[in-house]
Amino acid sequence: MSFFQELKRRNVVKTGILYAVSGWLILQVADLLFDLMGLPTTWLRLVLVLLILGFPLVLIFAWAYEITPEGLRRERDVDRSQTRTAATGRKIDTLIAVLLVVAITAVVADRLIPETGVVSAPPGENADGSRGTDAAMGPELRSTGSASTPGAAPPPSRSIAVLPFANMSNDAENEYFADGLSEEILNFLADVPDLRVTARTSSFQFKDRNLDVRDVAEALNVAHVLEGSVRRAGNRVRVTAQLIRAGDGYHLWSETYDRTLEDVFDVQTGIAESVTEALGIVMDERQRQRMRDVGVRDVEAFIFYQRGTRMFFDAHSSGIDMDMLRESAELYTDAIEREPRFAAAYHMRSDYPAHVMTMIGPSPEEREQAAERHAADLAQAVRYARNPQARALMEVDRALTSSSWREVPRRLENALAETTCDEGTWIEVAPVFGLAQALLDRSRTMTECDPLNFYHYYMEATTLLWLDQPKDAYGAVERGLQVAPNHPFLEMLAVKALIQQGRLDEALATAETSRSWVRDNAVATALAARGEVAAARSMLGDIVARAGPWQEMYLKLVFAAILGDRATANEAAAWYDGLPGGPLMLTGALIECLCGAPFDLSETPEFARLLAEAGADWPPPLLIDYPAMRDTADGS
Repeated sequence: MSFFQELKRRNVVKTGILYAVSGWLILQVADLLFDLMGLPTTWLRLVLVLLILGFPLVLIFAWAYEITPEGLRRERDVDRSQTRTAATGRKIDTLIAVLLVVAITAVVADRLIPETGVVSAPPGENADGSRGTDAAMGPELRSTGSASTPGAAPPPSRSIAVLPFANMSNDAENEYFADGLSEEILNFLADVPDLRVTARTSSFQFKDRNLDVRDVAEALNVAHVLEGSVRRAGNRVRVTAQLIRAGDGYHLWSETYDRTLEDVFDVQTGIAESVTEALGIVMDERQRQRMRDVGVRDVEAFIFYQRGTRMFFDAHSSGIDMDMLRESAELYTDAIEREPRFAAAYHMRSDYPAHVMTMIGPSPEEREQAAERHAADLAQAVRYARNPQARALMEVDRALTSSSWREVPRRLENALAETTCDEGTWIEVAPVFGLAQALLDRSRTMTECDPLNFYHYYMEATTLLWLDQPKDAYGAVERGLQVAPNHPFLEMLAVKALIQQGRLDEALATAETSRSWVRDNAVATALAARGEVAAARSMLGDIVARAGPWQEMYLKLVFAAILGDRATANEAAAWYDGLPGGPLMLTGALIECLCGAPFDLSETPEFARLLAEAGADWPPPLLIDYPAMRDTADGS
């Protein structure tokens, strides 16, 4: 009898198979239980080591001993002619078959049963670096299942929304990891030519919301949805992703990746490439390599970035919380230290010194230091920008905060010509430089890319007011309020649109029904438009007192102008003129006021010089004719 036949006769082979299948099932159960208990992956490794060490011992035991109905006996003492003893082998066969069925069922379930529901940034969070101070996000979908315009054109066939991957780990901190991984996949896909990808602000509104994929796709006006889940335990991570065709809910592609954290970057690029292939988009090797070159490879870096971004928007939720904003800047610094080419982190970090430059309180030395940090961050953001489109938009910010505005019109034209979904910060001042129509076109493009972001409706409405189209502006505000009900910026614009139409009673009534912090500002503006200067002025003290050190001087300038206090308006404008970044704030005041020249240009020589360099017209158009300004403004 051969050695192998002897192994079979003694049930050694069957015992080995039984042990291997049982060991695999033990590992799956241990993986689940250890994850739920929050135990590190070292425990799972220990179980694996013990199982491996036990394998040869079990084989030796099976060679030397036999389990019989009479109990455990040495193999040489077993009478194999007895039927009851021979039945032991058949029982092992049955047990192996049962365990194999269980194992196959577990594998199939793991591959086919989705681990996620449809997944929004928490209310109040504008989650992608867009300018969304005081955002009231997280709208409920209407009865139609859509927040999009009724009768809108069907989505492009090559369009997709990347929903935030669900965190399946026990540790809440892994939420940032899951969000970071989702955002990186979104960024990869956003760089693919001929593919329209919904911006993060809108797609992340469906975080932790169990909604039908087809309703989500209708709200975002996309043809496809990518969703998934992330389970992290120590250094191991399991990522499940599925691409769904919204029209019929069909899964075009799905995959599960079991990797170490060091391999997460490959998972991100792998998912992005698989999605493009499933959508019939062919990328050449140059495009694939560029995708790999710009991605964030360090897991901790995008966790720091996600934490900083959450804190960033909390800091902007009502006014500006500078302490919280400083903490967010520190988290961005942590991200940059781990990933020195992290353009978005540089760009977001630049916001803190930008506020220091133009708020009440800092010394001249602190302002200059802040200006240097701001310029350095923007320079690095431009240097490491993910794509030319993002670079063009950030170049606008650099130009507007520099000591020369010669390049501002050209930079704005380049940025506004983009048809991608990359979002800029200060392109909203484009009307001052004669580019209102281009900004209007750009804002409408962004609404298609990012339909649940209030800011694009705000920008569209503001631009329409500048173009003296208040009825259309009011319509844009109404669409925005469907997305972000009671949003203070939109409520303020609704009042201005009514004033510009001469509907002063309606403007005051609308202002008085506001439920946001902007109510007093809106009421005072409506009273000033009606010529009730004393009533409006009586509210000004409280408005300025609540503004905080960043907005106090800005509001003082605008309200002093519309209430006919030219001296105070000039004083505030001159104060800004002497600050790094101050001329940009004066440009914003022109957009805010819509009242022609809210101050005398002779009081702001630096601003006058910069406007002349840019070839901008002065005075700006008079779009709201406040009675108190008529006898005080000379526009010089």
